[in-house]
Amino acid sequence: MEGYFSAVHKMEQTVLFPSLLQGVALEEQGDTPKAGCSDKDLYECFTLLKSIKMVAEGGLAALGHQNPSISTSFGEEESPEKADLEGLFHYHVSGLHQVLTHLTRRANTVTSKYKDIMGQIYQNGMSLRW
Repeated sequence: MEGYFSAVHKMEQTVLFPSLLQGVALEEQGDTPKAGCSDKDLYECFTLLKSIKMVAEGGLAALGHQNPSISTSFGEEESPEKADLEGLFHYHVSGLHQVLTHLTRRANTVTSKYKDIMGQIYQNGMSLRW
């Protein structure tokens, strides 16, 4: 998780003008887009990665996203001894790790593409004027 937070923080520090990412397609080297940002431009991917980071830092409960079908207590037919809690834990941590690894790659791609865009701007002698 620290790798994801670090990659998104670096992306946030690098991308000073997120609007430059609008209309730029996501192209990862050697990686076919799977989910998440695959059909969006880099600006949408940038905002998605930032919002996921905020949710991960604050937790879903802080945003009021609670699933009513998930109960915190066990019913009569299911007890903690019968439930494979360790197996469920490992399953979910593994899934979370896979998602965070994928999102970390996306954040690194957005950062890299932004640096390429800025390099092209400076190389062509263009300047951003306000």
